[in-house]
Amino acid sequence: MLSIQANIAGYMGKPVSVLAGYDEESGVLIVSRVVPTIARFKDSMLISSDKKADRDSLFTDEQLKGAITGYFHLKGEVASDGASACLRFSDSAAIADPVSVIENDGVDVNGPKYRIAPDASNAHIAALAICGYVTRYSSVNDTVDMAGDLFVLLSGAAVTI
Repeated sequence: MLSIQANIAGYMGKPVSVLAGYDEESGVLIVSRVVPTIARFKDSMLISSDKKADRDSLFTDEQLKGAITGYFHLKGEVASDGASACLRFSDSAAIADPVSVIENDGVDVNGPKYRIAPDASNAHIAALAICGYVTRYSSVNDTVDMAGDLFVLLSGAAVTI
């Protein structure tokens, strides 16, 4: 289980920390808590909107579209058990679910366009930042796994095409 924390400020309301856990095997992301901003929680992977803060990943406005895409991808995906949703919000984190602040604004040649309500809170943006990170993290892990599989397949063997 990968523990993830997003510390976000600069949007509506007071700065917050949103805590989540990502199970790599099942593909399930659980957004578990929203709390006033805290320092790094245990050994969590820390996403922050503060360029000067101690962090593992910086979240900027330029990443917002990818984060929204990641949110909808996880929301529509089914876990490896074939029945569970890949994105879940606990009762204590329900206020972070950004579904009410995102509006689809059509499609252009670059894909879906989104509009975010001006009252989107720091908690909403933190949840989106986590979704964006998990989507990128999963893609990188899949690529590394594939490269490892190719290495095993090709090591010591001649391949003809």
